[in-house]
Amino acid sequence: MQTSVHARLAAAALATLALTAGCGVLGGGSSPSTAPAPSDPPASSAGAPASPTEAQPSPADPSASAGTDQLGQPFATREGGFDGQKVRVRLYPVLREGTVSHVNLVLSSPATGSDHVQVAEMLSDHNADAGDKDPFAADGLTLVDGKNAKLYLVASDGAGTCLCSKGFSSVFLEDDAPLLVSATFAAPPADVTTVDVRIPTFGTVKGVPLQ
Repeated sequence: MQTSVHARLAAAALATLALTAGCGVLGGGSSPSTAPAPSDPPASSAGAPASPTEAQPSPADPSASAGTDQLGQPFATREGGFDGQKVRVRLYPVLREGTVSHVNLVLSSPATGSDHVQVAEMLSDHNADAGDKDPFAADGLTLVDGKNAKLYLVASDGAGTCLCSKGFSSVFLEDDAPLLVSATFAAPPADVTTVDVRIPTFGTVKGVPLQ
């Protein structure tokens, strides 16, 4: 699926970013290991969430102008926990846009009042040298291309700025209000039709359509 919004974002990204740290070859040419399988809960299909709010984005972040109405139905749902509170993630099919691809997911929590969940470092890679200098960014998301044994990291300008949602230090989840989070990656080869998506806190969702 392609949109004019994503086309403009991709053009801007390619003009200013080298998509550094785009991918790394996993050793041995074998299928890459995915998340810690024993603790990964099974993914399940779910209905589309209603009108999500959006994370505080970086200037070129797709979540600044894209909504789930353009993303179709979620591919999978995962239940997890953060700071002792329940959190749900809905993952959408990965969108291919020429030489880049976009991951979109929605976070929500039933927590209420003072029990609300601060997103904070929930999706961080916890490595300012490899990802975004902002510890409250979604730079911990990764794609795994099992067909070619490659791991893809969130696109970066090489100077500590990722092409992903960020600013989560002051973002909270409560009352099941959905929060849209996006990240941009280099695109796998054209013959790759599914990828595994690793989501910090929630584990790995396998076989996500790349369309």
